[in-house]
Amino acid sequence: MASRSINSILRISPRFLRSAQLERDFRDPEALGGYVLTHDTRVNLSRLLKGTRSVSGQRSWRVTGDFGSGKSSFALLLANLLSPNSSDLPKHLRALPADMGLPRSRRGFLPVLVTGSRQQMSMALLSALSNSLRQNIDGRKKLKVRAAVDETLAAPKSNLDQRVIALLMQASAELRQQDLFDGVLVIIDELGKFLEYSALNPEKQDVYFLQQLGEASSRSGDNCLFTVGLLHQGFSTYADKLSEQAQREWEKVAERFEEIVFAQPLSQVAALLSAALNVKEDECPRGWKSEAHADMRAAVDLGLFGANAGKGALVELAPSLYPLHPTVLPVLAKFFRRFGQNERSLFSFLLSSEPHALQDFAQNEATLSFIYRLPEFYDFIAQNFGSRLSAQSFRSHWSHIDAVIRSFPAGRELELRVLKTIGVLNTIDSTADLLPSDELLALALGNPDGLKAAVARLKKENLLFFRGARRGYALWSHTSVNLEHELAKASESIQQISSMGELLRSRLDARPVVARAHYIQTGNLRHFTLRYCSPDELTADADAFQPEHPADGLMVIVLSETDEQRKRAEKVIATMPVNPQVLFGVTEPLEVLNGFLVNLERWNHVERHTPELKDDRFAAEEVSRQIAHANQALENALHRFVGFRELSQEKQSGIHWFYNSKPVKDLGRGGSLQSYLSKLCDSLFPNAPRVHNELVNRNTLSSAAAAARQRLFELMLNHGDDPHLGLPEDKAPPEKSLYLSVLKESGIHAERNHGWSIQFPDKDPLHLRPALEHVIQMLERKPEARIRVDRIIDELRRPPFGMRDGLIPILLVAIYVQHEAELAIYEDGRFVSDVEEFLKMRLVKAPDTFEFQLCRIHGMRKELLTHLAEVVKLERTERTELLSIVRPICLMIAELPDYAKNTENLSAQTIELRKHVLAAEEPATLVFKAIPEALGFKGEVSRVEASKLASKLAQSLSELRRALPECRKRMTEIILEAFGEKAVDFSAWRRAISERAETVIVGVTNPELRAFSLKLIDNGTEESVWLEALGSLVTRVPPSRWRDKDETAFREGILALVKQFQRVESLHFGEGSQAPDNAVRIALTQKTGEERDQVFHLSTSQAKEALMLRKQLQAQMPKDKKLAVAALSQLLWEMMDSSS
Repeated sequence: MASRSINSILRISPRFLRSAQLERDFRDPEALGGYVLTHDTRVNLSRLLKGTRSVSGQRSWRVTGDFGSGKSSFALLLANLLSPNSSDLPKHLRALPADMGLPRSRRGFLPVLVTGSRQQMSMALLSALSNSLRQNIDGRKKLKVRAAVDETLAAPKSNLDQRVIALLMQASAELRQQDLFDGVLVIIDELGKFLEYSALNPEKQDVYFLQQLGEASSRSGDNCLFTVGLLHQGFSTYADKLSEQAQREWEKVAERFEEIVFAQPLSQVAALLSAALNVKEDECPRGWKSEAHADMRAAVDLGLFGANAGKGALVELAPSLYPLHPTVLPVLAKFFRRFGQNERSLFSFLLSSEPHALQDFAQNEATLSFIYRLPEFYDFIAQNFGSRLSAQSFRSHWSHIDAVIRSFPAGRELELRVLKTIGVLNTIDSTADLLPSDELLALALGNPDGLKAAVARLKKENLLFFRGARRGYALWSHTSVNLEHELAKASESIQQISSMGELLRSRLDARPVVARAHYIQTGNLRHFTLRYCSPDELTADADAFQPEHPADGLMVIVLSETDEQRKRAEKVIATMPVNPQVLFGVTEPLEVLNGFLVNLERWNHVERHTPELKDDRFAAEEVSRQIAHANQALENALHRFVGFRELSQEKQSGIHWFYNSKPVKDLGRGGSLQSYLSKLCDSLFPNAPRVHNELVNRNTLSSAAAAARQRLFELMLNHGDDPHLGLPEDKAPPEKSLYLSVLKESGIHAERNHGWSIQFPDKDPLHLRPALEHVIQMLERKPEARIRVDRIIDELRRPPFGMRDGLIPILLVAIYVQHEAELAIYEDGRFVSDVEEFLKMRLVKAPDTFEFQLCRIHGMRKELLTHLAEVVKLERTERTELLSIVRPICLMIAELPDYAKNTENLSAQTIELRKHVLAAEEPATLVFKAIPEALGFKGEVSRVEASKLASKLAQSLSELRRALPECRKRMTEIILEAFGEKAVDFSAWRRAISERAETVIVGVTNPELRAFSLKLIDNGTEESVWLEALGSLVTRVPPSRWRDKDETAFREGILALVKQFQRVESLHFGEGSQAPDNAVRIALTQKTGEERDQVFHLSTSQAKEALMLRKQLQAQMPKDKKLAVAALSQLLWEMMDSSS
């Protein structure tokens, strides 16, 4: 006999090849062909149809069942039963109306059939009513409700929900009045889709509409309005992401609908499978029938089909389930109920061509060797549900199960089938009904030889664990934590998150948003900082939302949790003062994210409150995975509702934007936020520069760029008249890049008629002139007033300029260079006469300590400046402006040595002049008031007095310059006087004293005398330097820094050192001494023993003069030699007295 495939024995019923679609299948006479009317279906129909009686109030229903459980087919049956054409039902269902007690004389109900989608429920219901009236009632029939429905559809109003309820009631009444229908039947399939839309968009569809519909149905009386909604899960589940208050509102809505739980018992599922497979039992392999009967009997005895399973019926059905082994059916049902879409996935498994599904297996030969058992179902799960199970591994330990089986070595087929069978049962977390026991294992695998030995080997290798008779086998140790149970406990503890805003805010992306297009076009990298706030924060201090430097703008995102908060925030924004640098956004109500936060907090709770996790590595890893998944799910949801960085035409944002207190509609519909910000920056900063150099056109410079800019300052200040500021042509230092891209390209530094110079550009290609002129205008608005530099910088930062901190100082230096003769700079309140590059460095770092002042002079004062220009020797090419006079005067006095700045050995007028210049704060006040008063002029200087003032100023300045040289001159006089010299050339004296000091220094240990002698020996050093050194030795302060008291101290110190020097010198005079020939030593001793001695050194001229004096004295001497010597000795004693 030729071999046959399993597939040739199956006759798949067309009824099960596709799922029911309510609106499409209602008019298809074959749609209910092959419908299996189970016992539970009859019970549910009977409950519903009681509501069609005129006295009944049970006319609002919700049918809740898992995906694929047959709800849509059930609703299709209900719609056909209550339609006027119930006689068109398939033959096997035609007796059903009578069985259900429906009267024969009924007119039926107008079917208003709706399939849910993410849209406004009231509008979808209105459209369905319009379609039903058109399809089921002759268009020539005059109906007021039809016109009213069309009118409402054409122009829906704000009270649409109430209007739709009224139109349904009107339709029911009018149709019954005209004997067309007994009422209106509303069936809403996929009601959950409408509920999801309502949860996400409460401002567009209030769930209260459903409550109104339920109440209207229950009170409809004779004008019957019958409403049925089909749900995949409990009503409250759709609201689990909303706030606690919103959930209570949804519970009230659910209470308006009677509930039918649509769940088929396992025995009825078996009957459905049998009908779907439609097996040719007589062509099944020989022995299958008896084996199927026996194995089904054993399966029921093991409790696989539940305690109340109909054993006889199931045993009778077993052969018709070929090629499914009886142990597979309860596992299939439980797996798809838990992880799939119930019967829909079950029938997809039976009828689709998915890998390892039944149709794929049916290609095998129809023999008893090819029976679909649990190991084959494991392969189907791994192939088609693996990724889904990995995401929910806490419910099944799938990650561990799959890892064990994937890593198991090939060639051990029986052990592998054992592992797969246990793995399937562990995946569905089998309870007592499907306990992974030795008996079930033997039944599922056909009790092959060597089964017990295979199980023993797996246990020995720690791949299989027996957890006791009550828990059976598992692929992990007996310490396994039941995570699903722990999550359920956490769910009881954590049902809501009271304040979502704070938790969400820490997860939101707070990075600034860049206006990219504006940056590409202008070279200005602008960004808006991002700030999230609650509606309460917005209301509390609306004025606090201002952009802060260095941001160019501020984006405020208000996180509204409810629709009421959203409306309140939008109302506050609409009344706020306009700030063109602030963009507001208000989120859609974020209560829909509550469920994501709750899920995350529940898993965190499991991790914190399950101490057994420390002994269960697999469970701990699974908890970590679930926390990661929950985090990711929350991040994705946040991105959908609060994300705006990737706005495009295809993707909408959950944020309503407002600018200048008005809505920005195009952004809400998916317009590009970055494009909008770029346009906003274009309008905010029309006078911004166009400098494309990232080194300097930014707020914070790198250390290299800052150093390059500092060198550029020096070049601008000192080399403005050189080509290219004197930069080398064959090299490219960083400052050259700044020069080329800012100064040269803009035309600020260019060759003009009179040569190279720094001036405001004429053509202005980089759009710098508006900022340059604005600074001058700020200074001109307040003539002679000081303007703080940080205020100037702040003006240039703000609209309409929006300049960067790195570029502003370069423009300020350019302004100073062009207006040097009339622009005064103050640091810490004092006028700065010498502007150098290091001052510019300080200006950059501390601009709040600097001020600018524009000094422009006219009239008689201008003539005075002309006379003063001669005093400061102003070049003819320079402009005669106030600062060109003040700066040289201030510089000259500032550069004086400290002695000249402090000595009182000056004329009174010069002292006054010095005092006023050193204390000068205002250039104009100094020149036109302080200097004239110091030099003896009162009031405004007249034209006649101008030249006299200039002359006196020149004299005083000259006196100040001479102050230190005069001091040094007096020092020489003091030195000569101390040595007893008069009218001697100082240079000659230094040479002579040098020789004497060389004799004295031998053997001197006193440090002061030795240092003094060394200075005397040094006759090669220039006189002024020598005097500085000597003065510093004597007074410990160099003469250039003396005060007047130091000059007195020098006189006293020199006298003491000279006397000490002379005493030591007298000790060296005698036999063997190296004293010069013109040296004379005189020593006298009194009878008391007191001695006086002194060495005298005479110059040639002094020696001649002494010879003449000796002759005069000899002429006067008495002849008595003794008497003459006595008189001379007394005279010498007095002359050598140190106090004389």
